[in-house]
Amino acid sequence: MADLLAGFKEVTAKKYADQAQFFLNAFWPENGKDAEDVWKYWNKIVELDLDKKKEGCDLDEFNAHRFLESNGETKRVVELRETLRTIDRDFNKRMALIEFLLFRYKQEVKELMSRPQGSNEEELKKAQAKLNLVQAALEEVRKAEEAQRQAVAELKAEEDAYNTKLSTLEAKSKDATSPIVQRNKSAAELAQAKQEDPLPLRKAKISSEAALRKVEKQVREAQKAFDEAVAYLEEIKKGGGVAQGSIWWMERELKEAQKYLPKSKQTKI
Repeated sequence: MADLLAGFKEVTAKKYADQAQFFLNAFWPENGKDAEDVWKYWNKIVELDLDKKKEGCDLDEFNAHRFLESNGETKRVVELRETLRTIDRDFNKRMALIEFLLFRYKQEVKELMSRPQGSNEEELKKAQAKLNLVQAALEEVRKAEEAQRQAVAELKAEEDAYNTKLSTLEAKSKDATSPIVQRNKSAAELAQAKQEDPLPLRKAKISSEAALRKVEKQVREAQKAFDEAVAYLEEIKKGGGVAQGSIWWMERELKEAQKYLPKSKQTKI
């Protein structure tokens, strides 16, 4: 019993996503159909873990109550506390995601710890590494897009300033109430201004074009990393001893990740 609890504590100390995959790997025959709901529970518990987010492993009593209420456990505080005691299988007065999943799907710790987690651990590590590359590449896409947005905003500001200058000079050159000398001067300045874009505007155009090229380059790199990750997951799915929960989870992460790619590049996973 002590060994069982010690092993379970190791699981509850894992990050939320790892707990979810551990549960799905163990109970895929029974709960594989619930994987999307498990994904939603993971998103919610990460949202409520205000300190550690995705790096966390369990919630304190207050946020555990909030989590339970968000998932239909609308009870009084005393009843929620009793429910939490039932869920808290490692008796640390906190709620890990896997503890909730055992409670939600009426599974037992002993059965969980007796189930295989798949024999393709090395392949999963390689798949995770490829997924990490996708996420890193997409982060570079987001940075490049932000830089492009700033460049476009700067270009618009310079264009607006240039057009305002032209409009002002044109108005002055046609202002019948101004002396002819002043009108001629404004007309000459207007003609000169129209000859060539001012330096700040030229720089802004160059920066905007460079930023666009950077976005396109980062998208290509992200697409390549994405395609390689998808292909590798398809390859290891054909082998034996596959950790079905972990494979599903990685595919789900890829599905989420490709939202940041152009729609023309998105594929069905």
